Order: sequence, then structure tokens, then C-alpha cells
Amino acid sequence: MLNIDDVELFIHVGYPKTATTWMQTHVYEEVPSLLQIGNKYKLSDWGLHLVAAHDLDFDPQLVVQRVLKIVAQSKQRKVVISWEHLLGDSAFNSDGLVRIASRLKQCFPNAKVIFYIREQLSLIKSLYAQYVQEGGTWKLEDFLSLDYPYRVGFNLVYLDYFKVASLYCELFGHSNVYIQTYERLKQAPENETERLFQWMQIASDRPFSAISTEHKNVSLSRQTLGFLRLLNYIIPSRFNSLGPKRFTRQPRSRFYIRKYLQEYIDPYIIRRIFTSSNIHIDSETQRGIHTQFAKSNMLMQSHFNLPLAQQGYPLHEENIND
Repeated sequence: MLNIDDVELFIHVGYPKTATTWMQTHVYEEVPSLLQIGNKYKLSDWGLHLVAAHDLDFDPQLVVQRVLKIVAQSKQRKVVISWEHLLGDSAFNSDGLVRIASRLKQCFPNAKVIFYIREQLSLIKSLYAQYVQEGGTWKLEDFLSLDYPYRVGFNLVYLDYFKVASLYCELFGHSNVYIQTYERLKQAPENETERLFQWMQIASDRPFSAISTEHKNVSLSRQTLGFLRLLNYIIPSRFNSLGPKRFTRQPRSRFYIRKYLQEYIDPYIIRRIFTSSNIHIDSETQRGIHTQFAKSNMLMQSHFNLPLAQQGYPLHEENIND
């Protein structure tokens, strides 16, 4: 009978918006010796149980047995579980990060962990755009809520990479945690995937081209996001009282509205009218973000040998412009 100790398991936890989907479709899926358990399982009973079950109801054996059942149906014994919600729901319940990490350790004590980080200001803009596209109604300043960090929802501490890295290193061991930047992956995908595979001890002679933009969602302009945010008050979603019970479900109407805005209205009308269309974070807020993450980023740079200074991560408070 297959045991979890018979499986060499890797867990790619995210972060969101760090090319995790690209890794799933263009990297992991293309390696014959690697079995990927990815996004298609996130709505399964064990996937939801892992991330959303109440602490009093959580059963690690349910998760383990379901994963072993999937593995038993394949020949591979080297497995990667990849789903960015394993770092918690960034916009809805980011405090789930610690609880899920603990559950992953309970279920898979000998696993190795992979996660990619991204410069915080860039990631905040991307996370906010996703929040609105999924039905959010808060303005950017309310989403960040620097003056009230303890509410339910997005919390800036979610992007304190050194705290998150330290948590996983404490649980799984420093040598069992692989950390790299999204910027490196985007700039040199072939070199980075080769480096990752060396760490995973996977042989692959497949050349990886530049991160594909095919089928990639193009970010909406801030003007279109503003319109969609107002529209969200009357469209059912998980962020308002009209929303469905299961947080992972989205009504089909939202999909078609987003597709229409993304493919027609935004590129051919909005971006031709407005010369500046990127999400804007004012200088005071930027300064607060820089101050909050400077020490953490410096520790990440030194402890994990990451070139964060060259990649534009906030390391000290300077060069902030409106």
C-alpha cells in the first residue's frame, strides 16, 4: 500500500501573481517524471478542506489519503502540489497563511516548499486589480487600509516575505525551502527553471522560452477598474451580500463582463482616451509601504542571497515620486 513516505513531494505555494499559472502549464506539466497536482483540484473536497476547514474539523488524514489516491493512479512518485491559495486568500482571508502552513506540515512533514516573491508595490497593484475583477468594491486606499491593519481581508503583513520565509523554514527546514524572485523568473525563465530543477533533482532537456503572454490576462487600466468596482455593487460575488456561498465560485456574467472590458473597451477606447492608465499609489502610501518592508527585504536579501536591490525592492525610504 502506498505511503506518503514513498512520495517525494514538493509544494509550490505561490505567491499569487508570480507566474504560478505559467509554471503549472509550461513547466511542471511538461516534465514526464513529475506528477502535478494543480489548480484543477482546488475545488475538490480535500483542497477545500485543507484551506478552509474549521480548526476543530480539520482532518489531515483526509487530505493525505486523497493525495495518495491521485498519486497511486500514476507511475510518478515525484509530485508537486501547486496552488497559490496555499498561502491563504490574499484579498479575503490572508491570515489563513499561518494556519495553512501548519496544516501542510501536519499532512506532509517531509515535503519541500517552493515559493516566488515579487516587489511589493508591483504585487499590491496586481492583487488589487484581481480583487476588483473578482467583485471587490473597495477603493485602493481602503484595500490597503494602512491605518487599520487588523480587519478581515488584505493585510500588508502578508507581503512581509522574511516572516513568511522564516515560518516555512522553521516548519520544513531551511534546506527544504526554495525561494526566488518573480523578476528573475520573468527575466531569465530558462536559467531559473534549470536552477529550480537542479534543486528538485529533476532532469529535463526541454528548453523553456520567455514567459508566454499567450492566454495571459492583460491588466485593466485604473479607469476601467474604477468602472468595474462600481459595477460590482450590483453583480453577485464573494465580496458582497449577493455573493454565492462557496467563495471559489463566480457567476458567468462576471466572466463575460470582464472579457468584454478586457478585450474591447479597455484597449480600444479607454487606453486611447487616457494617456496615464496604470494604477497609481500616492507618495505617502508608497513611503509607508517602503518603510514597512525595508527591513524585511534586507533580511531576505542577506539570508537567502537574493538580488533584491538590483530588482527594485524597497530596502530604504528614498526615490519616491508621485
